[in-house]
Amino acid sequence: MDQLDSLSEGVLRRALRLETDERPPRFDAAALAAAAERRTVLEQVQRVVRGIALVGISLGIEAAVALVAFSALADLDLTGPASVALSLVAAVAQRVVVLGELTADPSVAVAALAAVLFAIAYERSTGREPLSVRAS
Repeated sequence: MDQLDSLSEGVLRRALRLETDERPPRFDAAALAAAAERRTVLEQVQRVVRGIALVGISLGIEAAVALVAFSALADLDLTGPASVALSLVAAVAQRVVVLGELTADPSVAVAALAAVLFAIAYERSTGREPLSVRAS
């Protein structure tokens, strides 16, 4: 490798090496247990209430999805194999058309362009330069 190359193996090894005072943190089960015991009754009750609320919200979302799925299945014509296939294709096409109209909306394209321009401006403002690749 070239000695002037900023991405040489030696430079990378030195950059990734931990210093003597940079010990990786260890998992200390005793400290976690002690921290859990220091929680007050109010904090423990809040954690339980949050857990119950999250379970309730997730069950509500699952119930809504199940209702939508069952209502979509109720519209299917199940008299024969060809009618089942055509009903499935029609049901899928209805959902795809909605997604196609949404993505063809000009505001989506403008938002995507704005996101790309914002990312470019942010990368240039932080001073990061793109890496150049040298072929050997």
